[in-house]
Amino acid sequence: MNSVDMATNLIFRAKNLQEFIVTTEVPNGVRFNGVVPFDINITGTMLEARVWAVDFNEAVDRLNKFLQNDD
Repeated sequence: MNSVDMATNLIFRAKNLQEFIVTTEVPNGVRFNGVVPFDINITGTMLEARVWAVDFNEAVDRLNKFLQNDD
């Protein structure tokens, strides 16, 4: 990927970012250490996250990767 492609991709993402609400069950043993990159609301066993992404699938993927991170 050259610099023109990178700039085009960045401009596309900036123009097309949307906020999606992703709801899932709270995974067993989940802990939030450090910075959480989303607005998260936990009610009982349900987790609701507001995730910025280009489409809903990307939003779900970003949340899943964050919740599965063992660092």
